[in-house]
Amino acid sequence: MSNIPTPEDEAGRLRELRSFGILDTAAEEGFDRITRILARSLGVQIALVSLIDTERQWFKSRVGLEAQQTPRNVAFCSHAICEDSVTVVRDATADQRFATNPLVTGNPQIRFYAGAPLRTKSGHNMGTLCAIDTKPRELSTDEKALLEDLAGVVVDEMEMHRLLRRAELAEARLIDAVEALPDGFVLYDENDRLVLCNQRYKEIYSESAPAIEPGTTFEEIIRFGAAKGQYPDAIGREEEWISERLESHCVPGTPIEQELPGDRWLRIQERRTRDGGHVGFRVDITELKRQRRELSRLAGEDCLTGALNRRRFLETARSEMGRAKRYGGQVGLLLLDVDHFKVINDTYGHAAGDHVLKTVVERWQAELRDSDCLGRIGGEEFAVILPQTDAAGSSRVAERLRQVTATDPIDFDGKSIDVSVSAGLTLCDRSGENLESALARADDALYQAKEAGRDRFVMCAA
Repeated sequence: MSNIPTPEDEAGRLRELRSFGILDTAAEEGFDRITRILARSLGVQIALVSLIDTERQWFKSRVGLEAQQTPRNVAFCSHAICEDSVTVVRDATADQRFATNPLVTGNPQIRFYAGAPLRTKSGHNMGTLCAIDTKPRELSTDEKALLEDLAGVVVDEMEMHRLLRRAELAEARLIDAVEALPDGFVLYDENDRLVLCNQRYKEIYSESAPAIEPGTTFEEIIRFGAAKGQYPDAIGREEEWISERLESHCVPGTPIEQELPGDRWLRIQERRTRDGGHVGFRVDITELKRQRRELSRLAGEDCLTGALNRRRFLETARSEMGRAKRYGGQVGLLLLDVDHFKVINDTYGHAAGDHVLKTVVERWQAELRDSDCLGRIGGEEFAVILPQTDAAGSSRVAERLRQVTATDPIDFDGKSIDVSVSAGLTLCDRSGENLESALARADDALYQAKEAGRDRFVMCAA
């Protein structure tokens, strides 16, 4: 039995056999139904779907046989796959190819064999659909045609198996690729129901994670998240926020920025799919937002003292005056000038002067509210805007700033430097008044403070 014939392109045949991914898989009803039909139709004891591997024949489906596989060198099917049509052995004991075959001399004592090759479109025979019996017999023309037709059905089942395997592999590759993305990925179908998302997406929307399941609509997910505080911008205006988000979701294309708890930020990019669904990415731009804020802060900040620079202070002051005009209330405006600053520079050096300016700004900022704005508008000249502050409140602030400046000398390089400040104060409470006129009044008051002996503040009424 060593002289087993081999198909011409055996290597290509084996490659194609493996492409089906069918070897050593579990029984499947589609194949078993065919072998049952064949056994009943031909009245044989054994019917097999046999696939010829490198060294074995393996049965995808079997009726009347316990063995799952046999060695290839004893397989009748090893001969049948080298033929283009049905191979028929009427009496194996009378056929010199099989008379001494252990499957003939021993169990299952094969006498009759008929095998139709399982031929693919590429021309390779993967194995056979075969009918086997323990007594010699003939195969009629109709029975042969039936065997060939059923073999064609087996090949169709195998092709379906291969297509499903390819689809599963493609889906697995897609999922692996999606999971490997550093950003959040999500896919919704044409009914706006979740199809899939990666783990990163769920991590980003951790509060919404319990609702992020296939089949859940986009609206249901964001409603769940809004109720859990997932979106800071939605708090207190949930329905309005949901409506706005649904509107932007329905017209994808333009990136939007979304805030999450903990000062985290996302860039959301969504696109339509061909079938009307949505595919979206969630890119973490937290660091970018923080860098932008820092750049904005630096652009509006005096690099020496950390106070607002002149441009940013004037912008802030005009904004506060406009707010007071719209909603009422008073705004205090305070101009401060470090007394005899030139003397400090000439006596102790410019490094000492810089240290003095930084120190007095630190002291002043410790006395001001978060809503108050301190700006450096000249060399040693500063200004403070005090929103929603009347004359009495503004005067108290001016006096506190004067006191914290003069109370303790400033130490620098082992030297103790006495520092004081003069200030001019005014209120911005006249409808339609511009910032320039308010600054002019505060400057007049500052001049009066200096003329009166410095280390004091003077208030100039509006």
